[in-house]
Amino acid sequence: MTDTTTPSESLKSRPAFSVLSFISQYGVILTLLASVVTFAILNDRYIDPGIRNTLNIASPLLLLALGLTAVLAMGDFDLSVTGIQSAAGAIVVLLIVNHDWYWIWAILIGLAFCLVAGVVNGTLVSYIGMPSFITTLATGLILFGTRYESADGRNITGSEDLPDIYRDFGVGQPDPWLSLHTPVWISIGMAILLWLLMSKTEVGRYMYAIGGNPEAARLSGINVKLLRASGFVIVGAMALVAAVTSTARTASAVADSGFSTLLGAYAAAFLGAAASRRALFNVPGTVLGVIFLQAVDRGLILEGYSTGVRDIAKGCILLLAMAFTRIGASRR
Repeated sequence: MTDTTTPSESLKSRPAFSVLSFISQYGVILTLLASVVTFAILNDRYIDPGIRNTLNIASPLLLLALGLTAVLAMGDFDLSVTGIQSAAGAIVVLLIVNHDWYWIWAILIGLAFCLVAGVVNGTLVSYIGMPSFITTLATGLILFGTRYESADGRNITGSEDLPDIYRDFGVGQPDPWLSLHTPVWISIGMAILLWLLMSKTEVGRYMYAIGGNPEAARLSGINVKLLRASGFVIVGAMALVAAVTSTARTASAVADSGFSTLLGAYAAAFLGAAASRRALFNVPGTVLGVIFLQAVDRGLILEGYSTGVRDIAKGCILLLAMAFTRIGASRR
């Protein structure tokens, strides 16, 4: 059968190029590239070794953002993630430094604590029906308060007592190929595992189905309660890995609020969703969001800007990314 479509009709059937659609789809990536080029021109220390150092420092943030990606994809929030990280870091360091525990057993106890915290959050939200935003805000405050009181508000330091093998999780020797430190490779490994789960398995498809319409997902036979609860367990596991890499790098468990880290993790996840064609939370997008925020932050630091200015810049970037998302949604 011959094709009777004329060239003029074929051209008419093709969608016309739209600047707004192009911006909505590639705006975040283009802004990242423009930021990197601009800062590289302004300061020759920005690229090397700055990029590698930035990736090393950003590893805990990436791990937390990855955990949040799992719950956000199902329409939930977890504001306790930095509280879990802070408490787990204190537990691990205290057991090693003050009680002479072998580092593996200390990490396993920290992992058990994080998983229990995730199960508690998941049970309260998924099975009892409490709203995730308020519930995890409450559990996060409880964990921060417990962490603060357990050490009288002091940092728990152990630079001389933490074994070298534990410290390697936070610093370690750079690999001979890309000169990346151990935390970066740990973060890459966790990102790949979560990407495989969410993008290449039936469970991942169920997670996105729950995020789209939980009632329809339930009626189709998906165990919505179990999967939603599992998302909070994933957050707990990622918080443990973030706690180990951060305490190993600084040789201490810092008693801070974690507020800026929490906002940074959420900003990275939402930036990643904005960079997605379908505006879905996804692992590659979250990785891109963390790199974006850290690239801008390092550039502003090198230019001598204060913390307040850097926070303002990151807030403006997030607003711009949300605007891109809305433009794309309106065009579709």
